[in-house]
Amino acid sequence: MNDEIAVTLAGLTFSCRLRYPESARYFQKPDPGAPRVGTGSVSMSKEDWQFFVADGAEESPFSEYSLLCFNFSDALLPYDRVLVHGVALRWRDRAYLICADSGVGKSTQARCLRDLRPGEFSIICGDRPALEFRPCAPVGADAHIGPSASPACHSERSEESASPPCHSERGEESVSPVQSLPPRGKVSRPEAVTDEGPILVHPSPWNGKENWHGAPAAPLAGLILLERGEENRLVSLTDREAALPMYSHLIQTGCEPENIRRVAALETRLLQSVPIWKLTTFRVPDSTRLLLDAVFV
Repeated sequence: MNDEIAVTLAGLTFSCRLRYPESARYFQKPDPGAPRVGTGSVSMSKEDWQFFVADGAEESPFSEYSLLCFNFSDALLPYDRVLVHGVALRWRDRAYLICADSGVGKSTQARCLRDLRPGEFSIICGDRPALEFRPCAPVGADAHIGPSASPACHSERSEESASPPCHSERGEESVSPVQSLPPRGKVSRPEAVTDEGPILVHPSPWNGKENWHGAPAAPLAGLILLERGEENRLVSLTDREAALPMYSHLIQTGCEPENIRRVAALETRLLQSVPIWKLTTFRVPDSTRLLLDAVFV
């Protein structure tokens, strides 16, 4: 018999049906003050298991906990929330994401930032934090903080749309360790979209192998896309340059066309809301110092 538990994620509480009761130990107790979502239980279907087992996963409590993140991210999408693959850092009451494929060095960069600036950085979530896109509100007004039934805000900027993603012909400019990057959002975002609500970065049960967590949610202030290369280099990306790699880090099952559209709409807002950099890393801590000198100043 499947066990039913309650899981609070990004300010909402969901019912979750587990195949393995032992999986419950990976989830924290729900927040009694968070509103409950009454749209059925989040669970992995038989087809989900077949897909992941064919891809090499074993059927176990830990696999169920790990793979449920895809189903939870789908469940979050109607409420303008989504899980993202990356380390969420908190610095000066703002959140920064370091996103990359597994094994590229997200945790290494986060560790070096904390080592080079002791006491300045804390971890919101070590692997798959949740993003909450607050609804639009008039400038100076308080944004409504409850869940909405559909993506809250869409930009009119069709030329910078994240769907379909495409690459800009503009060249990238290298950034020296002492050069401060201009905030991309202030350069490329038109004044018409300054009334968007903040994007909040929340903790989640998926904290990575280091089990890094503990810092509270914070508004997103910047995002770093990490890759390995033959040099240490930091560049500021345009919306078009960031669209394709960023989309790959937004978690979803891809089973429902409507959810694919929702992810694309949320990514469009993300691209237009915060500066995004690409850090090519050849050697740490030298590459980490580029971030400290150009981003965390």
